[in-house]
Amino acid sequence: MLQHLHIRNYALFAEVDIDFPSGLVILTGETGAGKSLLVGALGLIMGKRADSSVMFRTDEKSVVEATFGHLSTQVQKALRDQDGFDMEGRTLVIRREISPSGKSRAFVNDTPVTLDVLKEISSLLVDLHSQHQNVTLLNHDHQRSLLDLFPDNEVLIQDFSTQLKDCERLGKEIEELEQTEATAREQLQYLKFQQEDLGKAGLKDQEEEALEQELQLLHNSEEVVEAVGRSADILYHQEESIHQRLSELLDPLKKVRQVSAHLEEEVSKLEEVSEQLRESAAAFDNLLETVESDPERLAFIEQRLATYHQLKLKYNCQTSRELVELLNRVTTQIDDFGSLEAKISAKKADLQQGFSRLKATGLSIESRRQAACPILEQKILDVLRQVGFEKARFEIAVERLEAPAGILHLEDQRLKPVSSGFNKVYFLIQTNPGMPAGPLSSTASGGEISRVMLAIKAAMADKSDFPVLIFDEIDTGISGEIANKVGRVMQLLSKRFQILSITHLPQIAARGGTQFMIRKVAEDAQTTSSVERLTRENRIIEIAKMLSGDQPSHSAMDNARELLQQ
Repeated sequence: MLQHLHIRNYALFAEVDIDFPSGLVILTGETGAGKSLLVGALGLIMGKRADSSVMFRTDEKSVVEATFGHLSTQVQKALRDQDGFDMEGRTLVIRREISPSGKSRAFVNDTPVTLDVLKEISSLLVDLHSQHQNVTLLNHDHQRSLLDLFPDNEVLIQDFSTQLKDCERLGKEIEELEQTEATAREQLQYLKFQQEDLGKAGLKDQEEEALEQELQLLHNSEEVVEAVGRSADILYHQEESIHQRLSELLDPLKKVRQVSAHLEEEVSKLEEVSEQLRESAAAFDNLLETVESDPERLAFIEQRLATYHQLKLKYNCQTSRELVELLNRVTTQIDDFGSLEAKISAKKADLQQGFSRLKATGLSIESRRQAACPILEQKILDVLRQVGFEKARFEIAVERLEAPAGILHLEDQRLKPVSSGFNKVYFLIQTNPGMPAGPLSSTASGGEISRVMLAIKAAMADKSDFPVLIFDEIDTGISGEIANKVGRVMQLLSKRFQILSITHLPQIAARGGTQFMIRKVAEDAQTTSSVERLTRENRIIEIAKMLSGDQPSHSAMDNARELLQQ
């Protein structure tokens, strides 16, 4: 509920503090006293835009601050799900500030928030209705959401929304794969040419480098053979080779090696040198066998190197490894193209299953809506008759969202689903006998729409959870017994919700548990508005004035007392 409202430097309010009780709170006052300005201040709390023109004093900032308390568990949970501010306990403070330059700032529990966030938060706390602000009731999405409250469709709608997102995701993935396939198909012929061209070359990683080294040896074979052969002889094969001389040196040393650890270490080193000399000589011998002049091998190497050179130029590569990598990449792309069709086919099958689930969930939601319509129609109609629409007809139409490009096919229809299902909902009303039932927007007047909203709220009181309902001059166009009936419905509804009602009718004013008087006072060449909570005696006087004018008669005073006793 709205516990406290603080207004400073806004319109005609220099500074006002109002403590609101629960139940039905009545706001009255003469025309122009500031009742609509009070609604405007509440509008700032709800995220409506403002500028410096609202300031009482143009050199100071305007501040409107509302404190909400005793919030239900459901509302607390919804508020905690919001991002951008801290929610602790069951109290929430919303503050709007407008600077002299017109810049506006919004705070929730002293945390700065955007107007979009403020609107989302305030929509959970306040429901404002007036002749000019019942746009939400005329919105078909809002009408659909009201209907869905009755059969408790929330869980099914969440499932439908998730399933729709999955279908949209799959559809996007299929589209991207098909685009990839189309692009790959255009490139496929060239890719196959590259694969064949590179494949028949028998490319091997680092082969080119090895062949270049071998080519150098073959080109210098005579010099290599002479140098390597002589080295092998000196190292190992001659009678007086280095290996032989080292062996002769080692023989006496081996006999005394155990005498000293130091000697043992040095002998071991020489033995390693001897073994290394033998291995080097063997390596030179092996090299001599490969370096022998071989014209056929030389021609083969030169041909292979020419092939690598041509391919590198052709495909703008620097090394044989890059050529091999290019071949692997082309082969992978060709293989991937072959699997694209399988991937697309599998995802299309998943999409069809998703559509089947979507249809089943959507049909379940539709069925529950259709089943709820006659029950909700009757409940709303019962309250409509209580607020003066004795001969009205009220209907709820549930239709399917058809579209030529709809993604769902159902019973020869193409449907365009939205997050809430594939239905649109219309509230239809006939207020005058003999006229056809039509949409609220074209059939009911501003005052009638307010009463229709009151009837809907009353009919769905056990399904809704709005802490504060604000009705701004819901009494327009009614009087007498109808006004009494409207007041009675508001009084009953206030047992569940806190209701703030701005009214000119004594029948409605008398139904309130509390009444505030908004007055305009001219003093010292300055006009201000004030808000006063009336005592019972003052209420009698004000209601009597509403009955008979500024100088109420004794009968008007008695009538006012009688109305309050109701």
